[in-house]
Amino acid sequence: MPTTQTSHDQCLTGLFQEAVEAHPHRTAVVDEKESLTYRELAAASADLAAYLRHLGVAPDDRVGLFVEPSIELMTGAWGILFASGAYLPLSPEYPEARLRYMIEDARAGVIVAQEDLTPRLAELAPKGTTIVTLPDVREFARSPAAGAAHRALGTGPRPHDLAYVIYTSGSTGKPKGVMIEHRAIVNQMRWMKAVCHLDRDAVVLQKTPMSFDAAQWEILAPSCGSEVVMGRPGVYRDPEGLIEAIGTHRVTTLQCVPTLLQALLDTDGFAGLTSLTQIFSGGEALSTNLARQCLETFPKCELVNLYGPTECTINTSAFTVDRDAVDGGSHMIPIGTPYTTPTTAYSTPTGPRWPRGRPVSCTSAAPSSRAAICTGRS
Repeated sequence: MPTTQTSHDQCLTGLFQEAVEAHPHRTAVVDEKESLTYRELAAASADLAAYLRHLGVAPDDRVGLFVEPSIELMTGAWGILFASGAYLPLSPEYPEARLRYMIEDARAGVIVAQEDLTPRLAELAPKGTTIVTLPDVREFARSPAAGAAHRALGTGPRPHDLAYVIYTSGSTGKPKGVMIEHRAIVNQMRWMKAVCHLDRDAVVLQKTPMSFDAAQWEILAPSCGSEVVMGRPGVYRDPEGLIEAIGTHRVTTLQCVPTLLQALLDTDGFAGLTSLTQIFSGGEALSTNLARQCLETFPKCELVNLYGPTECTINTSAFTVDRDAVDGGSHMIPIGTPYTTPTTAYSTPTGPRWPRGRPVSCTSAAPSSRAAICTGRS
């Protein structure tokens, strides 16, 4: 009898392997310098994973990832995942004090870094931290120990193992690490593939700073069979640079906060990007005026308003904007309904008679984070 796999019995690495087997020669990732097919990305990730396992990386170990947006970011994330570790995005744009705090709090004893960033990292990381670069991985791949390390990878991570750790902004105190398990992010990626059409036809622009939780579905889109275009460092602040990247690589799928969406709509050239079929908005309230302007500019493009706290693994609800929504009486686009697994509840201090326009609270539950907090003592 056929069985149906759920997020509770799958891992990201399994989803990625399915994509590799389905189309090994299709492009998986491209940046300004080079591109990798699915088979090449799998091989590069496996080499890094073998070296990390040789260094002693085990399930739930947090491994830092200190790289600029590039193919090395992609191979770094997937290599850590294949080693059964949990990647900790360390954006080079962050202040040194925040980076140092994240490394120490997460107890990241191993950090994967671009070679030109290692001098700065050596000053940030605690004494005894192991720094791994691409040349290190290549050298190990030629060593006699490489074969045994590859065999030691075994079956990879389990659904309840950590996949990555994202730190909150710290606006209410010290930043806290949200620990996301494979089963949670698999749940998210499967939903995005089934409902949001994040599949082999999608070309995703990875432009969100990697230390934000919203960046993770862009980075992990190969698990859905999509092609990922790595935007150059800082491109999320540059509307003209974004337009150039979208046009050059025929990007179909773009994620941006409403503020950036408005800036793009106000920039010459954006309206001529005929490859766009999906725009995801999130992180801020989406006004009906902005949504209307977007739909008028791209009448054949789907505009989706996403919502979700970091603790619930990126997104918990979605609303596909249509003409009825922008022509209605509300000034803001709703956050929509929960996707498949999570449950979302709205509450007010005095119940249903709470006056219109007053604040309400929104609570969402999903198979998401492990205790939500990484304190370094976990």
